Amino acid sequence: MLIGLWYGEKEIKVDIPNKNVLAILEPKCPFPKIDVKKELRNRLMKPLNSQALREVASSDGEVLILIDDYTRRTPTKEILPCIIDELKNGGVPKNRIKILMALGTHREPTDNEIIDKVGKEIYDEYSVTYHDWSNPKVLVNLGKIENKVPIRINKLLSNADLVLGIGMILPHRVTGFSGGGKIVQPGVSGPEITGYTHWKSAEYPGEEILGKLYNPIKEIVDKVADLAGLKFLINLVLDEANNVVGIFAGEPHKVHEEGAKMVKKVYGVKAPKRADIVIADCPSPTDIDMWQAAKSLYAANLIVKPRGTIIFLARCPEGISPEHPEVEEIGYKPFREVKELVKKGIIRDLVAAGHIVHVGEVIKEKAHCILISDYISEETASHVGFEYASSVEEALEIAFKRHGADAEVIVMKRAPELLPLL
Repeated sequence: MLIGLWYGEKEIKVDIPNKNVLAILEPKCPFPKIDVKKELRNRLMKPLNSQALREVASSDGEVLILIDDYTRRTPTKEILPCIIDELKNGGVPKNRIKILMALGTHREPTDNEIIDKVGKEIYDEYSVTYHDWSNPKVLVNLGKIENKVPIRINKLLSNADLVLGIGMILPHRVTGFSGGGKIVQPGVSGPEITGYTHWKSAEYPGEEILGKLYNPIKEIVDKVADLAGLKFLINLVLDEANNVVGIFAGEPHKVHEEGAKMVKKVYGVKAPKRADIVIADCPSPTDIDMWQAAKSLYAANLIVKPRGTIIFLARCPEGISPEHPEVEEIGYKPFREVKELVKKGIIRDLVAAGHIVHVGEVIKEKAHCILISDYISEETASHVGFEYASSVEEALEIAFKRHGADAEVIVMKRAPELLPLL
């Protein structure tokens, strides 16, 4: 059986014996396409649990629009003009509208990446900047969470009368689903609170967080977003072909709740049972580095047998994680080992610590993982905890030797976005 797998921007074909293929999982398609501009205008006029955007906006107030970054598929440049038009209809002049790219802890974007995200016209005519989580000069303190962790956010939020966010929703290992309050935490937050949420999420197995709308980490994220003043949210649901199939706008909590329900319909896929071997691909832009590409592993973790094998395709042109070098230095490890390294002060970046555990949970405690990558060397792969193979065929040969000729295989197409359901 020839099966197509995404490797960056291209699809490669892999031949797997029919008798071994237990299931091929991929997003449900097609979903009805919608007229994006028409639907967005309707949603902005009749939002969820909120007044229309033009009524929420104040003619003498400052508006800050938070957008996600180059690692997300949100078609921001298609929807920004419509949102800005509604703000203008509410009497907000151009010079009172600012746009802030919510990078979280991702690297700073290039000019071309910003232009590609917002469009050349908006880039030229509006104030478009990006968040720098490591620069204390751009942060203000909102207090502490649980009386110990400082909540610092980008000061542009404090200066705004209306903060609105734009993003998309997918299953997510740290918060259950992306979108929602994540545009603030970690999107425009400081290192302390971002480290806290990521490290806190490492205390819970992936099965208890990924695809769960209500969980302890999301509670914290929502509190931070509320404190920061996020008042209006536009979240999109896209299908695998980047078509917008759902638009939700209005009060942030309700928007995220309704959007996540639709994501489950698009990306929730049923597996008959756990498999000996799971093959997980990784399309662009999620394959930019291992920090992002690991989303494929979190999904595969839900359906691989204990001591099974995950075959993982991820180009990772920017390596393991340029913004968090500790990951490559230390490698992926289980929670108990990382907790000790944090306690000793060997790992100080708690965001990195959380990621190390998230991946370590999968490749050190659950399954054996074989990596196929053009940009991560065999030496680096081995150091951080993967076995390396130069092709899917080579990886399958290794896996069948481990599990026998009758081993059952599940193939995950567009794996970073999938929510496998047993």
